[in-house]
Amino acid sequence: MKIITVLLSAAFLLCNCGGSNYTVSGHYGLAPGDSVFLFASNKSIIGSGVMATDTTFRLKGKVAGTDIATLSDRDRLLTPTLIFLEAGDIRLEPREEGVYEATGTPLNDSLLLLNRKLEALRNEYIKMTPATPHEEVEAIFARFEEIPRAMMNANLDNIFGLWLFSAYEFPNMLQDDTRRAQIRPCMTAFSPGMQAHTIMQELQKELAGFENAQIGHRFTNLTLTDTQGEPISLSSLVEPGRWVLLDFWATWCAPCCHEIPHLREAYAAYKAKGFEIYAVSLDNDEAKWRSFTSANDMPWINVQGIDADKRSTAAAAYGITSIPANFLISPDGIIVAKNLRGGELSKKLAEMLE
Repeated sequence: MKIITVLLSAAFLLCNCGGSNYTVSGHYGLAPGDSVFLFASNKSIIGSGVMATDTTFRLKGKVAGTDIATLSDRDRLLTPTLIFLEAGDIRLEPREEGVYEATGTPLNDSLLLLNRKLEALRNEYIKMTPATPHEEVEAIFARFEEIPRAMMNANLDNIFGLWLFSAYEFPNMLQDDTRRAQIRPCMTAFSPGMQAHTIMQELQKELAGFENAQIGHRFTNLTLTDTQGEPISLSSLVEPGRWVLLDFWATWCAPCCHEIPHLREAYAAYKAKGFEIYAVSLDNDEAKWRSFTSANDMPWINVQGIDADKRSTAAAAYGITSIPANFLISPDGIIVAKNLRGGELSKKLAEMLE
């Protein structure tokens, strides 16, 4: 499961004087009288309004240049709608249940075009059967990567292109051994303004974290709070005679939850022999996370990996782009294995501890 942490990491250039005028209006899934909010990437509110009796709204303001915003209710219970904030009249319309799309300005129209192209591909894929030739299936998968890449290359001087890089190209390249070396050349292909953008800076940190978190490298320390609100550092666990599994997961991640019985089995078998788990949750809902760990017999160290601004510095430090993800750390602090699934963890621990 993809973790969406860097897509909205832009620094806003908004002010009450100067800049260009924008409006955001349309229909939204709130009741008349409810408030709708426009959020900056740091979760600060940069605009708000009240839903009219016909469930429409209208926000207006000024923006210097272009950047990324999200629209939602105050508590962000509705799925936030991505908006490229730029001069002009931005219109929001429902696409399907709980999903809204922005249109009316160049960058938002470009996003709409991307979504339509990918939707058409998904419809083609759905129609395929087990009898469909393998070459046709592979061609569809290739197109899923080619379409965003082509649009990115046509927008290397604006925030839409940078967003495409962060959302599509960067994660794909990071996980592809044959393309990973192309990441930095791809970064330098962007305009100077985009290279200096906060999104690009965050991606550079994530790339550095990924490179540092390879087998044979020393672990990077984390200090996070447990279910009782107490800070626990990863470095406090790494010591002679102790093997530590650094595990990134979330309650909303089905594959992560599937791994819990395997973690429980390994913990029961090897805790007395010096094995510990430092499980970093990427849940936004802390109460749900605490309740889940209590109800599902997870007696190891559970810590919260989401920062106050809803990002994860911890995940970035290890270059995490999807979960589940884990790292087995030796007593001398060296990463000796990654992404152990199912019975692989117990098998590896048996090699080390028996």
